Amino acid sequence: MTENATTVNTGKDYSPSWQRRFEMLDYLEADKLSYDAMRKTDKYKALSFGEKFRVSRNFLALFFGSIYYFCKGMWAKGLFIIAVSSIYSMLLMTIEAAAGRLFIPSIAYWLPPGIFTFLLANYDYYRKEKLGEKIWSVIPAVFGEIKVILPIAVIAFAANIYFAYQITMMLPDPYLGY
Repeated sequence: MTENATTVNTGKDYSPSWQRRFEMLDYLEADKLSYDAMRKTDKYKALSFGEKFRVSRNFLALFFGSIYYFCKGMWAKGLFIIAVSSIYSMLLMTIEAAAGRLFIPSIAYWLPPGIFTFLLANYDYYRKEKLGEKIWSVIPAVFGEIKVILPIAVIAFAANIYFAYQITMMLPDPYLGY
């Protein structure tokens, strides 16, 4: 068990699809390996395309991101994703504002965080249920505490909204010309 983990969830009934995913992740030793290390093993490479897809892809997480994490009880990771996504969004808005009339498509704002959750959601849920992991091991354990990550996520999200409003008021309207 890592320092970012609490107690293991035992005695919980999972759907047959989650049971299959958990069995495959057990086989791939996901409780001992990082996501990248697991994907580099010969066991993972020997899986069929469908098995790889089932174990390491999640469309609900792609479209719902942090909300999916919240629904699965991964609060700290969901809030961390909100905070990082908000900072990423402010960075893109800064680039747009600095370049003047440069327009970055909205897909550039939501797709990278969506792909991140798309790839990691099943692995993260497995580690939460098997090890009680709150936050990724590469992130300091203090961010796994709700009392720490919640204010950070709220501030980052509020700053993102404020920043977006300020940028919107500053840029000329491309349709009206002023």
